[in-house]
Amino acid sequence: MAAPRLHWTRGRAERAAGEARALEWIGLDDAGKPIARVVRLLGPLWSGWRQYRAVALDEEAKVIQLRPSVPEGGGWLACIGGQVVGRAALPLQAVRTAEAALGSGD
Repeated sequence: MAAPRLHWTRGRAERAAGEARALEWIGLDDAGKPIARVVRLLGPLWSGWRQYRAVALDEEAKVIQLRPSVPEGGGWLACIGGQVVGRAALPLQAVRTAEAALGSGD
């Protein structure tokens, strides 16, 4: 069976250098129902030689975001429902991984 092609739309985005970078892509079937997601893992921030695993989300640093290391295999996760079906270095690779997982019946 051939892998189904979903209709992909941008989900959450992050503002960086004045441009919005996608953090998530959502795969919809022909009826518009969300079937799959491709999610970008945000790893630690680097500043020179220092690495920051906690990033302040407000000016007083009362709310922080913890950032783990990006796992081997890439910083994009391909998900079907709540299950991770693959990892990829690029979002399009993760999209194809999700579509292939749907086609194989996994």
